[in-house]
Amino acid sequence: MTHQRVDSQYQSSRFDKFENIYKKLKHIFIGLFAILTCTSVIILAITVFYFQSITKEAIHMSDDDLRLKLLYIPGSQDIDYDNKHILTEYNESMNTLIVGPKNVNKNVIKALTASEDSLFFRHNGILPKALIRAVGQDVFNTETATGGSTITQQLVKNQLLSNEKTYNRKANELVLSMRAEKLLTKDEIIYTYLNIVPFGRDYNGSNISGIASASYSLFGKPTSDLNIAESAYLVGLLQSPYFYTPYEENGTLKSNAEIQVGLDRQHYVLKRMLVERKITEYDYKRAEKFNIPQHLLSK
Repeated sequence: MTHQRVDSQYQSSRFDKFENIYKKLKHIFIGLFAILTCTSVIILAITVFYFQSITKEAIHMSDDDLRLKLLYIPGSQDIDYDNKHILTEYNESMNTLIVGPKNVNKNVIKALTASEDSLFFRHNGILPKALIRAVGQDVFNTETATGGSTITQQLVKNQLLSNEKTYNRKANELVLSMRAEKLLTKDEIIYTYLNIVPFGRDYNGSNISGIASASYSLFGKPTSDLNIAESAYLVGLLQSPYFYTPYEENGTLKSNAEIQVGLDRQHYVLKRMLVERKITEYDYKRAEKFNIPQHLLSK
């Protein structure tokens, strides 16, 4: 009996020790969890406060001011920006270098969305995955950047912001892009973008902006007459206009090797059009065979 009593007391003592240790560990984990939760809340609050402070102007800009700044095209004196049907203004502009849906071949839109922003007609101005990828490339300073900007973001950057790579500018770009999607239709965004974006140089060595100017300056034709190969080539210039442009600063054609760089970019755009089912296999092979250099204007 005495032996059993001792064993019982020993087991009870061990259980008490285990229970004490368990309680201490439980309190430690609860304390750590509370600290981490409080820290996370504080960091989140600071982040939100900081984000609001650097985007104050973008947040408080009036809808009318933002809409006007987004839509403004240089040389558009005959455009009535108060007209809610702005695409009609583009279509009917006396300035032949301002174009709307009626004047632009659909191949241009297909090439642009396939290569620059395949989810353009589905997103709300930004792509979180692409944005996170771009931030990661910036943090780790990778040499090859895939980009995280949608067409909407590019319009905002060209019309309202500078090209400086700062988190302040990027934060404002995000806010303004989401607001732009609420103020403008997808067609208004994409056609305005095509009217203002730079395309490099022409055969006089002058800088050119807008798809109509690029079409006339490189191929001597209106945008409505562009074929698939020409559309893909012009859209390919957008990633780096003065790198891919076929013309030197004095307007002469670059060497064949330098022009090939732009053609390689065109082939990428065509491939994206095929992958995104914007064109058929037949159209793709035909466009690949089209001789762009032979059709470029020169002095």
